[in-house]
Amino acid sequence: MKLYLLRHGQTDWNKEKRLSCGNEAKLNQTGIEQAKCAGEILKNIDYDLVICSPYDRTKLTCKIANVKNMPVIFDKRLREREAGVLDGKYFSEFTNEEISDFFNYNKNVHYENAEDIKDFCKRVWSFLDEIKLEYKDKTVLLVTHNIVIRAIKAYTLGIPENGNIYGYGIKNAEVQEIEI
Repeated sequence: MKLYLLRHGQTDWNKEKRLSCGNEAKLNQTGIEQAKCAGEILKNIDYDLVICSPYDRTKLTCKIANVKNMPVIFDKRLREREAGVLDGKYFSEFTNEEISDFFNYNKNVHYENAEDIKDFCKRVWSFLDEIKLEYKDKTVLLVTHNIVIRAIKAYTLGIPENGNIYGYGIKNAEVQEIEI
């Protein structure tokens, strides 16, 4: 099955290099322009439907980039990982070890009011298992978030030996093709 991954456009929190997870950060003007550029790429790609996270930043990215007006399904399993007490912190406030731990599947570190990485991956992977069956002959565009994309890539590429899925991220409004 072919998937196209589209990360939402830039928000002010992305620009400020803050961890933006379970919040309703809105696209800024750059993010809107990025979504338009993604639409230019997507107009040359054949996809059958769109499945989108229900957050405002992904919905607006989807609305702008889905220039073919393909059917859109909103699925809460594509929402970003809940980061609890870490949400909104500047990346400069984290040590390298803290960032590594947050994205490390093997360590599965727990943070207050946060979704553990293994529980989060289980949510995303169950979504992928389901769409592989339901849309096996379709090409699907997923409009979602960076940590969700990391989990999707961990599903397809495997968990790195060190457990850290951080390196699987993509840029705002980037489109990537993968097979599952």
